[in-house]
Amino acid sequence: MKMIANLTDKLIREGQIPENERDIFLYGFDITLYTLWSTAVLLLIGLLLGDFAGSLIIVAAFYTFQTFGGGYHARTHLKCLLTMIVGLLVGLSFAFFKEQHFVLWTLLVIGALLLLLFPLVLHPNKAYLEIERKRLTMHSMIVTISVGVIVTFINVFWNGFLYAFSAVFLLSGISRIAGKIAYRNSYPTEDEG
Repeated sequence: MKMIANLTDKLIREGQIPENERDIFLYGFDITLYTLWSTAVLLLIGLLLGDFAGSLIIVAAFYTFQTFGGGYHARTHLKCLLTMIVGLLVGLSFAFFKEQHFVLWTLLVIGALLLLLFPLVLHPNKAYLEIERKRLTMHSMIVTISVGVIVTFINVFWNGFLYAFSAVFLLSGISRIAGKIAYRNSYPTEDEG
């Protein structure tokens, strides 16, 4: 975007950013702006559908799982946004099962197991993180277990949003599988590397 390039160039002229780091800052500003914009779109959709809180849970937990364990990433911002909108709509549709606690708990457990079976799925652009695989895998598993414990505790006392938690665990697990399939030829297997 031209606005991001202009901002970056201005900060370089003012000496706040080194010239040789221009591309890094362009990327960072672009990702930050896109993340804010797409999050606002997702939450607006939730608001318009009358389920802002469920949308907030799904978006926040999905971002948490993606941040710590990775998963599928679309090739463009538009495809990413469309994928997230579909995911949000699917997740909110879990509300149809609000009264079927056994079904929701089963889906949540399946999602949690997928997240633990595939604790770290790095995008090929993150190949430099391969040397940190063991540490990142452990962090991802700790986050999954921690969120699972918090969700269980919340839902023992009040299960009004069990559908949102079930959806985000399952969708995050599916994202990891999709990422694993999409990037399968990008990294050596555990035995090779």
